Amino acid sequence: MLSIYIALASLIIAIIYFLVLLPLIPLLKIKMQLGSKAALMFYPLSGLNKIFNDSLAKERDLLKIINNQLKKNPQTVVILSNFIHKPVLVWTGAEYIKDIYLDHTSYVKVDPFMVESIAQKGMVLSEGEAWKRQRKFLGTAFTFEKLTSRLPMINQVVEKVSKSDPKTNLNQFTSRITGEVVIHSFFGDLAKGFQIEGKDAQIAIVEILSEIFLMPMNNPFIQLKQMLFEYKSWSIFPTKKEKQLLKRISDFKQVIMAMIEKRIEQLKNQQIENQDKMVFLDLYVTEYLKQQKENKQDMDAEEILHQFITLFFAGTDTTATTSGTCLYYLAQFPEMQEEILKEVIEVVGEQGDIKEEHLNKLVRVNALIQEVLRLRNPAFSPVFRTVRQDKQLLDVKMKKGWFSVAYHIGPGLLDKHFENAQEFDYKRWLNKGNVIKNDNGFIHIPFAAGPRNCIGQHMAVMEVKMIVARLVRQYKITLNPEVKDITFGMKFLYCVEPDNCLLYEERNLQ
Repeated sequence: MLSIYIALASLIIAIIYFLVLLPLIPLLKIKMQLGSKAALMFYPLSGLNKIFNDSLAKERDLLKIINNQLKKNPQTVVILSNFIHKPVLVWTGAEYIKDIYLDHTSYVKVDPFMVESIAQKGMVLSEGEAWKRQRKFLGTAFTFEKLTSRLPMINQVVEKVSKSDPKTNLNQFTSRITGEVVIHSFFGDLAKGFQIEGKDAQIAIVEILSEIFLMPMNNPFIQLKQMLFEYKSWSIFPTKKEKQLLKRISDFKQVIMAMIEKRIEQLKNQQIENQDKMVFLDLYVTEYLKQQKENKQDMDAEEILHQFITLFFAGTDTTATTSGTCLYYLAQFPEMQEEILKEVIEVVGEQGDIKEEHLNKLVRVNALIQEVLRLRNPAFSPVFRTVRQDKQLLDVKMKKGWFSVAYHIGPGLLDKHFENAQEFDYKRWLNKGNVIKNDNGFIHIPFAAGPRNCIGQHMAVMEVKMIVARLVRQYKITLNPEVKDITFGMKFLYCVEPDNCLLYEERNLQ
């Protein structure tokens, strides 16, 4: 009997050590070193998830607890928390964030999907020479000339979707627009009538990717499995939902791969004469066939699949969520909506497409976008990273395997950089001169910074400008009076909820 008690006591001690002491002791050391510059928010097992969940429950805002800490103590440079047994350092100080972005090779990105053969070969998760090759190759597709060549298509998509969509679900409405833009940019004419699971492809893919991301967040058992076993976790005591989701993932990958293989066969004997009008798929397939001919196969069909998923996830959800948040603020501030409507009519007219010469003149629309990205950036942090090897980050020593998170909206929420920094004021971006005070170049970086910044950022801003400008001209956007509480929560990204929070009344400008 005594041996059983000893075994139980040993087990309890081991659990306490693994879940409490192992992550807490190094966090306490950093807290003692930095003093008031570090905020300790340690919670056994739940850690960072508890911060987010408490913030949602108490403040109806995923990030409010962290933002309140910055408001209470602007000297805070790091939030010290945990993820199960590992320390999590959420960096809020601009100099620390700068070091993280400039020294990106010291960190390993954590796959947000944790599903094998879905995005690992895409540019976001690739590293080293593979990433450099992909970045260089994709850079040719994001020149100003090629971006503006998509303007007619974007105009058509916004007009078509805004008329056909019931607009009762904000996330689906904006995702249908941005997803169709990405799909057309990637697949071109092959995308006509493209459906998955009986739905428009862009909606189905958003739902699948969001479910992959949210499933572990909503299920501690799945989260623990992924933490311990990573990609193998799907085969270890899989739940019914995991099995169903894996089947959906497999099915949608087969559909995409069939389209890629079809295009490979088409282009084997048919060269594209006007390379400036190539869609992404054609760029990739042409390069794939060229390498095959030269017996130098750096790229395979699976990489093309992963790049599509990467571009879709990077170009659909972020742009859709930014657009949706812009529409929410237009509804919340009717005076701002009227000012922006007036600008759109003056620059573009009461009817007609938005053209290249209009984009830089939509200064109020751009100011709205910048303020949303400053205060409510959907990607408030890039993909989470772990420390590759023991690393000295300025005055803090980090150990291999720790989580290091750049909370890059943090500096922009401080009064030392912006007047009334935690208040929404789009007019701050209309002021001449330096909008940002004490700027080290890493205060307002909505698309990250350094060598691995967002390659599609100009495309994203251009697309949001067009969505906002066309919709505000077409509809008077108001808050739904039946929705009593607005929440800034999380689907795949930081977003406004619930989805029925806005109403749209057709304008008659003639």
